[in-house]
Amino acid sequence: MTTASATACLLATLLFGCGSAGALSPSGSPVGVTCIPSGCLSGAVYDAVLPLATIDPQNITVTVCRNEVCAKSQLSASGSGSYSGHIIGPLTVAITLDAQSGAFRVHVIGQPELLTDGDRYELAIEGAAISPLRSRIPFARYTRTSSNDPNCSASCISVPFPS
Repeated sequence: MTTASATACLLATLLFGCGSAGALSPSGSPVGVTCIPSGCLSGAVYDAVLPLATIDPQNITVTVCRNEVCAKSQLSASGSGSYSGHIIGPLTVAITLDAQSGAFRVHVIGQPELLTDGDRYELAIEGAAISPLRSRIPFARYTRTSSNDPNCSASCISVPFPS
């Protein structure tokens, strides 16, 4: 594989759903690359509709735990009617909320090779004028989605939070 084709392959990998944690070896093959199927979210995902009514989304606090390691974030405006929260370390979490529709997603991001059946998750959504919501996964049984890309070594694994 030439350097140009390896670079193109790596760029395509990044653009179409595969993540890279490494570089190219002298031979041009990916080193330390973890690929997942396009559109897949490895880790735990909470999808719901929040009844916002008169609630200010910036007053919402999201607390997430995996195997008793916890982190929390508040939401901030990220565009017209959109709110987000991001946690990086000790857990990596992406949070999005569309205030018009109430569509709410919390994605506890995990590297497929580090997630194992039996992981425990807890999610709490709290704030002024909102009824506290809690969701638990006491024993994760991940769904595995294989990749059809021969350059990808890992399958996507995910588990949904109960709504």
